[in-house]
Amino acid sequence: MPFNEILLFLANNDFTYKYIVLFYILSLICIALPVPYTFVIICNAYVFGWIGFFLVVIAIPPGALITYLFIKNFYFIIEKTKLDNFFLKKKINFKFKLYNNIFILLFARATLPFFLVSVLMALIKIPLKKYLFLTTMGTFTNVFLYSMFVISIRNSIINYNDIIINWKDPKFILSLLLLIIFGFVYKKIESNITNNKKL
Repeated sequence: MPFNEILLFLANNDFTYKYIVLFYILSLICIALPVPYTFVIICNAYVFGWIGFFLVVIAIPPGALITYLFIKNFYFIIEKTKLDNFFLKKKINFKFKLYNNIFILLFARATLPFFLVSVLMALIKIPLKKYLFLTTMGTFTNVFLYSMFVISIRNSIINYNDIIINWKDPKFILSLLLLIIFGFVYKKIESNITNNKKL
């Protein structure tokens, strides 16, 4: 089956709740593993629309929790490696700088690779409640904007029954502009943080 036909089929699907449950479980597993969560957002939003958005929102906390608990429970393995010896040398200063700075932690959760941040937060022993709060709040904007962008493309494909993007669609334009704006904002904040570290 050609790729275009696959995209049309997925956009025009009539999947039952069983597939929604399946996608939720797969999303949870992917989020717990080093799989880019942007890929999870795109897949769910494209196949299920706004239902897919909510699937990702409710899959992120438990998926991140699995990673957190896994790293915490198997930390004794990491402690025996040379990598951890290197990490421990920088851990104290790093922890003092970040542990109590919720703004930097939220920024890290929103911009850095999801799995990497999950592992890092587990290693510096962020409390579980704070970890889940940072995970939920730090990812919500990204999930919403990417979902809005993908859903606008999905709706255009459904309306035209072809792989066509309606560049005049206000939702598409708005979501694209917001993604660009947030990209610049993230870069600006990252630049300010870097400059502050040098002071």
